[in-house]
Amino acid sequence: DILASTLEGYPGTIFCYGQTGAGKTFTMSGSSLDYKYRGIMPRVITSLFQDIQSRYEQSITVRCSYLEIYNEIMYDLLSADLSSNIAINEDGKGMVVMKGLTQKICNNEEEALSCLFEGETNRTIAQHRMNSHSSRSHAVFTIHLEMRSRVESTEKVIYTKINLVDLAGSERTKKTGSEGQTLVEANYINKSLSFLEQVYIKRCQ
Repeated sequence: DILASTLEGYPGTIFCYGQTGAGKTFTMSGSSLDYKYRGIMPRVITSLFQDIQSRYEQSITVRCSYLEIYNEIMYDLLSADLSSNIAINEDGKGMVVMKGLTQKICNNEEEALSCLFEGETNRTIAQHRMNSHSSRSHAVFTIHLEMRSRVESTEKVIYTKINLVDLAGSERTKKTGSEGQTLVEANYINKSLSFLEQVYIKRCQ
């Protein structure tokens, strides 16, 4: 599964894709009122720390970040001022990094869930005909792992991560009745999803 492969050093991604109102955010985040209906993201966090506790031979540092892409501008959902001073770079190890994006160290499940809930509180939402609580942005919650052996006398460090992505839903503006700012947001959302689809198709060819 994705957790096992990530803990072996292979980055992984889970994302929900579909039209607005389809239940993507509920699938990823779940209900904040009933633990039984928690979503994929809190379930991954719980399972990850359970797996970490069983890996006595490894020292694993966990950091969490939460990125929002709203109208093609990136925002740091864990920053006190929701900073937008974020740049995309490569770290020299073959991994893409977001320079300027907050990464909070999480020592346990509770601290990681706190980062998740903090970021969700700061997300941009709006109402339209098809969804009274529509996400107006794409959000990427990333769990960064830094792993070292406790038993081998080596300086080798493995860096990997899990990306948990809640995409904004594609919209037919005639159905949603979007106008003004929500129409501007819908146009950006549809444009970005169209590009994502093209990338996915080309990678699968």
